[in-house]
Amino acid sequence: MIRNYLKIAMRNMWKSRTFSLVNLTGLVTGITACLLILQYVSFELSFDQFHKDGSRIYRIANDRFQQGKRVQHGTITYPAVGPAMLRDFSEVESVTTLGYVGTFNLQKDNRILQEKAIYADNQFLSMFTFPLLAGDTRTALRAPRSIVISESIAKKFFRISSADYAGLLGKTIKVDTDNEPYQITAVMKDFPAASHLEFGALMSYETLTKTWGEWVKTSFDNSDMWHYVKLRPGADVAALEEKLPAFSQRHFKGDKVSGSVEKFSLQPLHRAHLFSDFEYEIGKVNNGKAVWTMLVIAAFILIIAWINYINLSTARSLERAREVGVRKVAGATSSQLIWQFMSESIVLNLIAAVLAVVLTILLQPTLNQLIGKPLSLSLLAGSGFGGYDLPAILGAIFVAGILLSGFYPAFALSGFRAIQVLKGTFKRSSQGIWVRQSLVVFQYTASIILIVGTFIVFRQLKFMREEKLGFNMDQVLVVRGPELTRWDSTAIDRINAFKTELERIPSVQLASASGNIFGNRLGRSFNIKRVGSGEKQDVTFSTMAVDLDFFETYKIKKLAGRNFLPTDSNVDGSKVKHTILNLAAVRLLGFRNADEAVNQKYVVNGREWEIVGVVSDFHQQSLKHVIEPILFAPFYSMGGFFSMKINAPQANATIQQVRKKYDSFFPGNHFNYFFMDQKFNEQYEDDRVFGKVSTFFSMLAVMIASLGIFGLSSYTIAQRTKEIGVRKVLGATVGSIVAMLSQDFIKLVLIAIVIGSPVAWYVTRQWLNDFAYKIDMEWWMFAMAGIVAILLAFVTVSSQAIKAALTNPAKTLKSE
Repeated sequence: MIRNYLKIAMRNMWKSRTFSLVNLTGLVTGITACLLILQYVSFELSFDQFHKDGSRIYRIANDRFQQGKRVQHGTITYPAVGPAMLRDFSEVESVTTLGYVGTFNLQKDNRILQEKAIYADNQFLSMFTFPLLAGDTRTALRAPRSIVISESIAKKFFRISSADYAGLLGKTIKVDTDNEPYQITAVMKDFPAASHLEFGALMSYETLTKTWGEWVKTSFDNSDMWHYVKLRPGADVAALEEKLPAFSQRHFKGDKVSGSVEKFSLQPLHRAHLFSDFEYEIGKVNNGKAVWTMLVIAAFILIIAWINYINLSTARSLERAREVGVRKVAGATSSQLIWQFMSESIVLNLIAAVLAVVLTILLQPTLNQLIGKPLSLSLLAGSGFGGYDLPAILGAIFVAGILLSGFYPAFALSGFRAIQVLKGTFKRSSQGIWVRQSLVVFQYTASIILIVGTFIVFRQLKFMREEKLGFNMDQVLVVRGPELTRWDSTAIDRINAFKTELERIPSVQLASASGNIFGNRLGRSFNIKRVGSGEKQDVTFSTMAVDLDFFETYKIKKLAGRNFLPTDSNVDGSKVKHTILNLAAVRLLGFRNADEAVNQKYVVNGREWEIVGVVSDFHQQSLKHVIEPILFAPFYSMGGFFSMKINAPQANATIQQVRKKYDSFFPGNHFNYFFMDQKFNEQYEDDRVFGKVSTFFSMLAVMIASLGIFGLSSYTIAQRTKEIGVRKVLGATVGSIVAMLSQDFIKLVLIAIVIGSPVAWYVTRQWLNDFAYKIDMEWWMFAMAGIVAILLAFVTVSSQAIKAALTNPAKTLKSE
């Protein structure tokens, strides 16, 4: 019986090759797109799912409030907070503390390797599941100046095979400018790609205790560390979080200890990657809204493809009615007919699935290169997708899709009455037409949402690229400072001498030095008070160390006062007292304008500073962030950055000349450079990738919807060829016939526009809320999306209508 069903199904598919091809193309495209998107979504949702006790691990988040206003929202907090929670709450089983993350220079026998690393305490390897290839998890980070290196570092740095990892234990390497070597106590497997924490090396937290002092364990007023806690099995997280306000009051006594009101919360480890809006983030993060949006697009694409199958199958009801009538007269039951039509659906979907898998494999490298992630079909075969059994989920979705897309046509076709069909009195059901029209409305509603979303995403990206930032970063070459050169009494003179040499290069217009660069999260100074203000005032500034040429190099406008002078800087930082503020900082201190602030003083941690100048506001970070109040101080740093305004046509030659001078002044240091505009725009990389990927798949969904309309209109027009012939004989023009045949579909698109526009407005508004500075959503954006949808539908339908209208009526009427 099953063999017979399959044979008849294949025969019918071959007989109706055009409609089978349209259906197959839509299904293959839809399933391929769905598989590609699901790989991406599965990868993003699988972050940190591999940890053995991951469901019990949380990271401590810390919000700081001054004068009722939140001044910091981050996972960085005070060194003593984690250990205090371990002591105060029985729900906490263990805590691990991390501190001082960055790119470090590992040195061994004149070989230097730069790696991202962090200081971690001895609980880190016990709390998280990062397996060791050599060494002991319980003791690897116990002693000062212990270091755990990754297998990649072991292979690159020591050029060894996997069998020799144990031989590295006890060897020593140097880290940055530390005089004392670090001892290798373990070799760990490389951090998984789906880990929000990812470092090439771990250094013992006890090292900071020895070099910085005991405050790295006991301080409640230096906010420089990250903490993760593991709760006991069965612990009530909600109940624990209700105790955190009392914890804050107990240890911080309002704002008496730190100068701020501290509020704490716990974020589940598995949410750290996709749902982090925190500052001072140390892990890999992405936009959870974007990931879920891609999942919705995948669902739209697959549903639209299945809707095409339903519409085309039911549209052919008149053609297949005679087949059903004959089969029923021959003794076929309704259930047998249902299984026959279901078998056609199953065969077509299975063929489409096989072709989709092949196409997915072929397109995989291109997608991976586009988004920069290690996606593969094997990821879907594993247990990803937030910890759920993804193969079972995909199987259930696929089976449900086959049943849903095949059941309605099978039910509708098997319900024909044999006597009506064979007597020639069978007519199409108005209910069936209504169902097809509703499904077309759904397809184009989804298309409207996707078109509007794509348009607004690109408008926002264009706005961010073109918006004036308040500084000029075009053709600014940035070189990282000499991290292996020690700071001494000659440091400032050496830096200035190096700048002078750079400016002697003909293509270098100006050079400056700074402790940080645009796009990076700046450090902060808290508890700032204006001298002479009679009211209580504690404000917070971001801080940036710059030299006297910084503002001119980046064309930042001076509003009042003067620039820094060479005498404002001093090797002894305690003797520096002059600062420059931006306008946002001036206003935060309560000054009415820039001129009023000049020569005024303010206090930071008991030390007075004088305002010698005010500069205009600018966007230190991306447009997702509000403009910060910034304090500029004339400090120098060997580990900072040199910025040079250069001539574009000579960029490569200039870089080589800069390299020679750098190697001469700072021998033994890596020469690392980049262009400021490229570095700054890296902040938008995830948004750009989301824009490209969502646009591609959105247009794919619209194409599949148009493919369905093409097939449906082709069949509908084919059924009206004689009507068209009669109308032409009676004098109807090609234009009037095209309009007549197109209007029914255009009406459905208009209904979809009315339904889809408010949904699109709500969805895109949620995405735009992630940006502090964003475009306004105007009516013409939605109107344009509607016009695009109408044009797509009209072109799709009219291409068939024109062909039918141009057919010689003698051919269509000769059988009458």
